[in-house]
Amino acid sequence: MGVGARTLSVVVAAAVALGATVAISASPAGAAVPAPGPASAVVTVKVGGDRVDDTTIAGLAGVELGLYANQADATPLLTCTSDADGDCSFVVTGGVLGTAPWVKEIAAPAGWFANDALRTGPGSGSGSVASPYEFQTPTLVASNTYRSTSEFMFSASNSLPTRSNGVWQQSRTNPPLPANCGMDVALVLDLSASVGSNLPTLKTAADSFADAFVGTPSRMAAYSFSAESPSTQAATGTVDTNRPALQSVSTQAGADAFKAEYAGWGLGAGTNWDAALQRVADSGVHYDAVVVLTDGNPTRWGGTTLHGNGSSTHFTDTEAAIFSANVLKAQGTRVISFGVGSGVSGITSLNLAAISGQEAFDAATGNVATADYFQIPDFSGAGDELRKLALANCTPALTVIKQIVPGTTIGEDISGAAPAGAGWTFDAAALTPGATVTPGTATTQADGTGGVAFRAELPDGGAEAVLSVAETQHPGYSLVTQGGINAVCTDLADGAPVTVTNDGGLGFRVAVGVDQAVGCMVYNRQLDPATVEVDKRWVVDGVTYANGSQPSGISAALRLSPPGGGSPVDQAFGAVVPGYEIGDPVSFSETTALTLAGCTLTSARVTEADGTTVDAALPYAATLTVAASHYTVTNVVDCTTPPVTPPGGSTGSEGSTASGGSPTETLSDTGSDTGWMLVPVFAAVLLVGAGIALRLTRVRG
Repeated sequence: MGVGARTLSVVVAAAVALGATVAISASPAGAAVPAPGPASAVVTVKVGGDRVDDTTIAGLAGVELGLYANQADATPLLTCTSDADGDCSFVVTGGVLGTAPWVKEIAAPAGWFANDALRTGPGSGSGSVASPYEFQTPTLVASNTYRSTSEFMFSASNSLPTRSNGVWQQSRTNPPLPANCGMDVALVLDLSASVGSNLPTLKTAADSFADAFVGTPSRMAAYSFSAESPSTQAATGTVDTNRPALQSVSTQAGADAFKAEYAGWGLGAGTNWDAALQRVADSGVHYDAVVVLTDGNPTRWGGTTLHGNGSSTHFTDTEAAIFSANVLKAQGTRVISFGVGSGVSGITSLNLAAISGQEAFDAATGNVATADYFQIPDFSGAGDELRKLALANCTPALTVIKQIVPGTTIGEDISGAAPAGAGWTFDAAALTPGATVTPGTATTQADGTGGVAFRAELPDGGAEAVLSVAETQHPGYSLVTQGGINAVCTDLADGAPVTVTNDGGLGFRVAVGVDQAVGCMVYNRQLDPATVEVDKRWVVDGVTYANGSQPSGISAALRLSPPGGGSPVDQAFGAVVPGYEIGDPVSFSETTALTLAGCTLTSARVTEADGTTVDAALPYAATLTVAASHYTVTNVVDCTTPPVTPPGGSTGSEGSTASGGSPTETLSDTGSDTGWMLVPVFAAVLLVGAGIALRLTRVRG
């Protein structure tokens, strides 16, 4: 590698101080590792960035390393800069030969940072050591090449805390969280045995995180790890399967469903940050943030082949996790390490920072939105900080979650509501002078959250901004109010209700404080189509007749409210009337005509509604709750003389058809008692005739 004039003068000065003559050589960037000459030796370091697969790390260019005579020296003998293959090579001659110099990092390239020390020691967190990330070469002998992957730096011994895999690690700079309220998050849960009795509290902390996203357009995924990922429960052998698919947590129902995914997870053994991060990176799902919730240092590494002794943390365990975390950062994902408990206190911060970033969480400053790593004393405290993290970019902001209510509900019933799909548009405006809202229009996406987010900008010194929000209604849907109000809004930080007032037919107004995140739920019902059929049944002198088969002189006419509302209109019994929608009101009545002498209408009631037996008066009113509504009106008629039924029954309807309805009956009785008075006269004639016939028979005999 090339050495600049300034570096050259430093190296020569150092050589002169050693009383030696030094010949300096370097390989150009991108060239092969130089071969040593008969009077020189080559020290070459492989520098890596992103993981390619479980056994391959991509080279990283631009890392500047130094070769130092002694570990404590601040001035290097030689420097090199890694090429595109990640090779950083020193060629030494003269007085450096015969010594065992040290390799240390001088500078990382733009977009990366160096980890000058990593924490090593027991996995329990006791006996922690901040081990400098520096490596001594063997005694250098001319004509030899000393590689970091074999002759030094690399070690296969689990007894050596500074055991390395031989590829010099660098950490990518952590991408920021999304600037808007709401994000896609992968929650990575440590289920190692050391969690122990804290497992319920760990899950509670995770639950708190999920619940905090309710009311924001957010989604979550869940991963488990112990010695491997997914974790295997030590007690039962059950695999706690990773759940990489993003699930909406914009509503409480969604958050509850997500929490159920990991509710049954149990403890495994060992801690493998690398495997967990590999699984997330290889999922094919993009996350805005990955939150690693862990109670201990890594004691294992490898996503396919398991390495490490499971009891101590070596350089290798953290190096491997760094390379996997780099892949996620390259995808634009922010990695946030959440160390909880004594096992990750103190200088474990070195390892937490190595997989995430260099900014520690400071409760005094409340830098939750920009902190890369957290060290929390206990899991209950973790829950509090996770809630803050979820809402880090939500103040001052207003989020709206659109939910669709099933068409089978009525009134303000929102049972079964679910987040809306793509295409629901909301317009927002700031009504407070000097305040602004961004964007002015937002539309829901096909992400399952049904949510949009608006950021408020308050005037200098302003305490709150009043925002007006209105949706663009879709055909076939109607707004479902709650208590007559067009939206239900809460303070996302504590769940307290926020006052809302209606603004026009579909809009609402709400105030957002300077440090407040407000989430609003807006409900719409899908107006499912429905039909209405009203049937008629007759009971005449105890005999039941379908409409149209009843005795002549008995009839009824139906009047039914039409689709879309309005005054009732004439309608045939038994006709299936389309054009209604579930949730519509419907009403009907009837008029009856009894022209048969001696018959009286004694009862007219609705006796069946949508398959259920009822007993209701006419006129009748209801709200449609099913797609095919059906009603039966039963009329009871009593006659003093048995009525005459046409042979085979009537095929007409005498003002009605063979089907039911629900009416108001008006009796039209125009008969007289003459027919009944002829009966005894007719009987007397028959008796007289019979007597004459009997007398004639006797005379002839």
